[in-house]
Amino acid sequence: MDPRRWWLLAVAVPAFVACAAAAATPALRDLGDLAVVLVGLITSAVLWTAGRQPGRSAAWRLFAAAPLFPVLGAALAAALDPTDPLDRVVVRWLPTVPGYVIAVVALLALAGRSRLRTGRRAAAEAALFLTASLVAVRLLVGGPVGEWSDMALGEQLVLGAAVVATSATMTAALLLLCVVEPARRWMAAVLLVGTVLLTSGRGLGTSAVLTDTAALSALARFPVVGGLLLLGLAVLLDPGRDAPAPAARGPRRTVEVGQLLPMAALLVAVVAAGVARLTGHTLDMVTWAGLMLAVLLAVAQRWTSACQEQHLTARLRRSEAYFRSLVHSGVDAVVILDDALRVTWASPALERVLGPAAAQLVGRPLLDAVHPEDQPPLAEALAAGAGASALLGLRLRDATGVWRALEAGIADLRDDGDVGAVVLQCRDMTERQARERSLQSVAYTDPMTALPNRAGMLQLLDERLVAGACDGEPGTLLMVELDGILAARQHAGRDVVSAVVAEIGRRLRSTVRGEDVVARMGGGAFAVLAAGHGADADQLAGRILSVVEQPILTAAGIVDLTACVGLVDLETGLAVEDVLVRADLSLRAASAAGPGMAQRYRPALGDAAARHEQLREDLRSARARGELFLLFQPVVSLADQRVAGVEALLRWRHPTLGEIPPAEFLPIAEQSGLIGELQRFALEEAARAGAAMPESAADVRVGVDAPAGYVATGAMVADVEAALRASGLAPERLVLEIDDGTVTSSEERGGLDVSTLRLMGVHVALAGFGGDSSMLTHLTKLPIDMVKLDRAFVSRIDRDPKTRALCESIVGIGRALGMAVVAEGVETSAQLAVLSGFGCHYAQGFLLSRPMPLEQLMVLLSDGASAAWPALVGSSSPR
Repeated sequence: MDPRRWWLLAVAVPAFVACAAAAATPALRDLGDLAVVLVGLITSAVLWTAGRQPGRSAAWRLFAAAPLFPVLGAALAAALDPTDPLDRVVVRWLPTVPGYVIAVVALLALAGRSRLRTGRRAAAEAALFLTASLVAVRLLVGGPVGEWSDMALGEQLVLGAAVVATSATMTAALLLLCVVEPARRWMAAVLLVGTVLLTSGRGLGTSAVLTDTAALSALARFPVVGGLLLLGLAVLLDPGRDAPAPAARGPRRTVEVGQLLPMAALLVAVVAAGVARLTGHTLDMVTWAGLMLAVLLAVAQRWTSACQEQHLTARLRRSEAYFRSLVHSGVDAVVILDDALRVTWASPALERVLGPAAAQLVGRPLLDAVHPEDQPPLAEALAAGAGASALLGLRLRDATGVWRALEAGIADLRDDGDVGAVVLQCRDMTERQARERSLQSVAYTDPMTALPNRAGMLQLLDERLVAGACDGEPGTLLMVELDGILAARQHAGRDVVSAVVAEIGRRLRSTVRGEDVVARMGGGAFAVLAAGHGADADQLAGRILSVVEQPILTAAGIVDLTACVGLVDLETGLAVEDVLVRADLSLRAASAAGPGMAQRYRPALGDAAARHEQLREDLRSARARGELFLLFQPVVSLADQRVAGVEALLRWRHPTLGEIPPAEFLPIAEQSGLIGELQRFALEEAARAGAAMPESAADVRVGVDAPAGYVATGAMVADVEAALRASGLAPERLVLEIDDGTVTSSEERGGLDVSTLRLMGVHVALAGFGGDSSMLTHLTKLPIDMVKLDRAFVSRIDRDPKTRALCESIVGIGRALGMAVVAEGVETSAQLAVLSGFGCHYAQGFLLSRPMPLEQLMVLLSDGASAAWPALVGSSSPR
């Protein structure tokens, strides 16, 4: 119990004693007023401190300011001590008005905006509460008509204002009690009583001062003190808006407090008027009008309530019909038991399982109808009061005498006043259990999908290989790998992924044929052991990919997955391990081909996979072992017949596999993240070679390839700058050759890097122009100053007039755009003659010179040899 309740009790005793002393001895009137002031201050402190606790509404702290305004009025009255009663009331009353306004706002805020009702019914209730309060308070504090008529106009205005203010406060308290949460109704009831006592006492006090009735003034202090103490008690009784509703200890009450309060308010007004009449007083027209208005408002409130109840009743009937239809048409059977565990009702779904025997269960104890072996666990579960999540297996006999296996979810709702029964939701599991038993006889079961697990599939695969050796048709193994499981786990969680995997298992089982076996191999991997082969297996793979790609609806949203399928023919003589290795290789090939692809195993996959893995591992340390080197192929100026540049070509000499083509190891480098290291090596070596050329070749440029994967790393500018600084090579002597992948990339970083290199003075060439993906718009998309015609394009230039015309046009366009054109792959004299004929700037190829080591290049360029056309030197061109 909150210790502040004892504080209120300790304050209440001396306060009431002081009020009693002031009533008995008029000379002690100041003692009574002082007690009221002190109780008001203490109440304000309790409201403030208790309202600051977690879980309580901030409106209590606002309410704490309300008792301070009457204290201020009392202090002003004591300080000014006016002799005229009306002046004394005005001095005490005017500072109190803001307190009533704050009290009204705080009372409504305690209910919360979301719970305050709107509409015609709410308006009628508020108007009824206010009217009834006005009538009751006016009769209480103002007396009959004779007393009002004897007062001066100013006195009537002040007293009328007091009646309106106190009535508004009582109305707010009544509205709070109507809409407050069930757990807070005791608080609201105490708050209402306290508000009634406090406002009535204040009104009586005002009336007493105006009529100079000392006895009435002394009497008014008691309800004021009691009301203040009840306000303090109310905040201590408030459990907060988030408090759970109290558990029902018996039958649920069908009449809510909010339905009784309007009639109770009307009754209070009528009783107040009746008491006034019985005491011999005559009611004036204002009182009669108020009573008539209260009656009319009560009728209006009841009419709106009846309309709402009728609407709710119609909705309830529709809802009942809806849920009744759901229960009747549901697959799961619903069985309801009473306190004695007798069957009182069973849904029609049970008749679909048991036939006519379902109707015979009604009225019988369920324990007498189930299989004898199921009686002890069922009795224990029902006696323990199992929750809705409890699942229990039981068997019931159908009309033919066969025991049907059911899985029942038990919900003990006997403590629920609306249900008062035990509810069983039963699902027929007979066929499913039969299938599970047949699976368990040959393999283990995966608990998530109810499919054979990896161990079971390996056993079945071994049996199929042995059987296939006899009948000659082993079948096909399809390995299925789901793509997107990791992303789903990161976004939706492990439980959702488990449900998704289970759903995929169900889909696969419904897709394959009856003789096929589906197993879960672990994670997002499944396997299908199919009886067919060839085209039948390929069609099955297509169906599997189709069902996997269908969206899956989960509690976390829609999950989209794709898959890859690897197919392996079960050949005679293969071991289980060999089949699994082949399945893994085919699955890798399918994954490399892209999402939603299927690949069949072929012997080349094994050799290629072994070579690819070896190259990937050995490439990591190839530079450290000195296996990387550059070859240089001269680029000849056709106009000057001299070497104008060289292209540095990266090569790898493997210690056991020999020379590895760049087309093979460069993609591996990009996949492994090694492309940056290889390109830095090429840049450093090419820049060092260019700086070491003789003075006669001081204007010879050095070209280096820059693949799109390397440009995308964002390290190109820094690597070029570092290579130029370390070698001392002039930037204008370096040519970076980019491809279409860089030009067509949607990333802006590549374009900014190319522009930066051009500002540094480095030349940029577009290599491979004229291929399938080349477009003329590529020439203007980036700041390119050199175009290299693709070797496939140049190879047809001497025998295809259209290719020759197109090549001549490109040379002309390049000349118009200020770009130099280099023809790659020149291998015949005819090609060279054609290129020279329409003014191509540069050429390179085997006709002119093969790629050569740096030492041979230096010999070629020394002593003015660069001025000669290498092709005319004959055997001097290295082969």
